[in-house]
Amino acid sequence: MPTGGGIDLVINLTVIIITPLTAMMWMALFVGLIASAAALYGHYLVLPGWLTGPEICQLEHGGCQVLFRSPRARLLGVPNAALGILLYVILAAGIVSGAPPLLLFALTWPAVAMSAFLGYGLIVNHRQCRICWAGHIANAALFVALGVAAL
Repeated sequence: MPTGGGIDLVINLTVIIITPLTAMMWMALFVGLIASAAALYGHYLVLPGWLTGPEICQLEHGGCQVLFRSPRARLLGVPNAALGILLYVILAAGIVSGAPPLLLFALTWPAVAMSAFLGYGLIVNHRQCRICWAGHIANAALFVALGVAAL
């Protein structure tokens, strides 16, 4: 009860419970977003060699031009990395807003399919790319986590 014109201060604490599944989703979103941002940077500029694999770095200055500027690095003219950033932002907004997990899970299908295709290309061509693999693993983790959440 206020007394004599005082100010009431009401503190409303919200308890947020973070399950291992939720933690996995947020970690994968963070890693994927960072990997996509680095790949998009590498699409236009030169990244330091320590971010990519040693064989790639020896092929061309900065290394990333070999992978991030190849025809496989674009879908309909849009860099895959830009599509990745868009996906991770949409997924994060969906998680925060309480979108149905099945819808979010469905959004990961194209990313996982592209990751499987590009990952296979990295393996058969004996290419190493830390940024690429971070993004591919993030996509797989999101696929699994959102798939489990959708059950």
